[in-house]
Amino acid sequence: MTWPWSRRPARDVPLYVDTPAGLLSADGTHYRTTEPLLREYAREVVEAVGLGPLLLRAGVWLRSPQTVAVLLLPALLLALPWWGALGTVLLLYALWSAAAPGLVLPGAIPALKVMEQPVVQGLIYIGVLSAFASAGMFAAVWTGVAGFVAFRLGLVDNLLGPIVRPIQASLHPLPPADQTLRTLIVREALRRGLSLPGIDAIETRVREFWKRERR
Repeated sequence: MTWPWSRRPARDVPLYVDTPAGLLSADGTHYRTTEPLLREYAREVVEAVGLGPLLLRAGVWLRSPQTVAVLLLPALLLALPWWGALGTVLLLYALWSAAAPGLVLPGAIPALKVMEQPVVQGLIYIGVLSAFASAGMFAAVWTGVAGFVAFRLGLVDNLLGPIVRPIQASLHPLPPADQTLRTLIVREALRRGLSLPGIDAIETRVREFWKRERR
């Protein structure tokens, strides 16, 4: 059974589709670049990692603010009043959303991939919220339930997006998905000792694409 809010691609879905508007990965992320462009200017990294896995890893990191916030909320509810935990997790979510596209850590992506799964998060919440209920901490229970649903359904992103997006634009030259992919490519190249003579060309083409979209 596939949960309706799960973003994990089905096994029979291709890892990505190359369209005139850019690359669309199986998890629904849109990248304003093309397969030929990536293979031309980042060929060594694409061949070493694979374009499909590279896009899926970028998607996992792009969703890391949600993943981290969902996992932090129960811990914060243990240490703070419900309103303090809620305010803290929203602040951390906004800050991490703004900074994450330029701070990709490839080594953390496998753990994030596991921890973003709805089943894993659901089991954690069932255990923690059951403990809260047994202790009579009903405000923490309802805050946890509401927070889990709001983060998983993207309601928090819709609420904070108008605040976060201008900050992202001031910090990064590219849209969040493309900045994440660019940073991941650079980090993978450094890890593997590969050269990237064309990374600036990719960035230039993406920025041109982005400007045309915004006209």
